[in-house]
Amino acid sequence: KVLASVKVSDEDVKKYYEDNLDKFQQGATVNADHILVDSEEKANELLAKITAGEISFEDAARENSSCPSGAQGGSLGEFGHGQMVPEFDSACFSMEVGEVRGPVQTQFGYHLIRLDGKKAAETLHFGDVREAITRQLTMEKQQAAYRSKINQLKILYPVER
Repeated sequence: KVLASVKVSDEDVKKYYEDNLDKFQQGATVNADHILVDSEEKANELLAKITAGEISFEDAARENSSCPSGAQGGSLGEFGHGQMVPEFDSACFSMEVGEVRGPVQTQFGYHLIRLDGKKAAETLHFGDVREAITRQLTMEKQQAAYRSKINQLKILYPVER
């Protein structure tokens, strides 16, 4: 009975969202492809061929990259800050869409990187988080109601020691 009576209003949910916008931030992301090779010379050779139009980035990745992503033309998909090693991360987030950069040396070898997309940081829309906020606030209110009931029962039925 106690928990069933707990309700969270739309106003409560909206107020929580507005008061806690910092909790609903989604960081900047990039979408990149790369080619990983073991030498700077090989990376420079591939970069020259890609730049000259002798081979596509995807074909160069499939034929030369030692990373498993090579099978997908070097695609790493979308990722946020801090998900890649620092040198790679720094390069990606400083590039312009469509730019090819390299060689970038990391602990894994030498990378050629192509930036395919970039998304700025943004605040998640209320509609996208409304249900999660409602569940959280309902759970918090239910826990408070439960604790309150326990405290009432302790007063009504004290345990003698």
